[in-house]
Amino acid sequence: MSRLGGRLGGHGLQLAGLCLYTVMVAYLLRLPCRVPGGAAAEQLPALCATEVTPAATAGTLDGFFTGGPAGDQPALVGMITTVLGWVAARLSALLGTDVGGGVFANLSVVLLALLWLTTVAVVSGLSGRRRADAFVLALAPVAALVGFTTWDLWAVLLMVLALLLHVRGRPGPAGVFLGLGASVALFPLVVLLAVLFLAARYRQFRDFAVVLAGTLAAWLLVNGPFMIAAWEQWLGRFRAAADRPVAGSSLWSVWGRADAVPGAAETGQHVLLALVLGCAAVLVLTLLTRQEPSVVQVAFLLLTVLVLTGPGYSLVQALWLAPLVVLSRRNWIEFAAWQLVEVLWWTTLVLPEAAWPVLPWTGRTGWDAQDLLAAVRVLFLVWFLVVVAVDVLRGRRAMQIGVPEAE
Repeated sequence: MSRLGGRLGGHGLQLAGLCLYTVMVAYLLRLPCRVPGGAAAEQLPALCATEVTPAATAGTLDGFFTGGPAGDQPALVGMITTVLGWVAARLSALLGTDVGGGVFANLSVVLLALLWLTTVAVVSGLSGRRRADAFVLALAPVAALVGFTTWDLWAVLLMVLALLLHVRGRPGPAGVFLGLGASVALFPLVVLLAVLFLAARYRQFRDFAVVLAGTLAAWLLVNGPFMIAAWEQWLGRFRAAADRPVAGSSLWSVWGRADAVPGAAETGQHVLLALVLGCAAVLVLTLLTRQEPSVVQVAFLLLTVLVLTGPGYSLVQALWLAPLVVLSRRNWIEFAAWQLVEVLWWTTLVLPEAAWPVLPWTGRTGWDAQDLLAAVRVLFLVWFLVVVAVDVLRGRRAMQIGVPEAE
């Protein structure tokens, strides 16, 4: 037993070290943005962009129930940033510094680093006997690129926690974490849909009802005060998320540039239809496969369909997908190749257009390096969607997810 405890402790220390390495890389990447009087923010705005900067009114608890100090954040994020702003203001007064001088940002990065460490630990628990898969996630470049500049990492953690609890047979707490995750971003609800699909497979809906009840209770507890106190602000955020225009990184934009669907990149008229058809295909696959798939695999398929058919495929969405790719595929070479493409895509976003390489055939096609990488990113998602669907049909990997390590 002592040898087992030592092995698990060593494993945890190694994961913590790798996570801290990723945090350090993220910090060093944005070091030019922190140089006093530097011009990096003007020359490389995409590099220095972040969602964790303090609001102008940080330091009070007035926005706890109404979307944060500025009233423009999701309900749970508003609660978190309000408390962080209040703590940062008190620390600034104690230390004699300005809250805008970095105290809020530093507290936020520390909190996000702890979230990343916890996310990797949860994925390690879901990895079953292949706990080393968590090492791959801990070093995921996409985490260093965008993981600590957005509050979406809260939703990623809450999503994988819900998956772990459901796999371990605790649907009630799983639903609570899903409700909290949906208070940051709606994509964790793919787990709820995956639970519904698996319930429909055997016509046993008790677990789904428990998960749904927990999700609704947690979501209403967090969002209810926001909806009552600032209905227009809450509704405006919901509409803004639903009415996003089609971005250049989306499947529709790539397809439109290839002239396969003229005008699709401008209108996005096929988004809803494709989403419905994709979810229906995942449902049919779940019902007809011989061996029961894992809820992680079904959730991954649904999330990939959501990202593929959505109006944009951002690096933050790649961060959402990373834990589920590791768990569903368990192929380090595929994961490394995908992450390399994401790094190259990020580079084209950060560097000025004049620094992009000139491709010899761009004169005939009109595509530049960023267009080509956008297409490759979409192809990677299509590949993951197909191979995981084949794994589900063959009954592969499902029994490996969440199986405890043998003592």
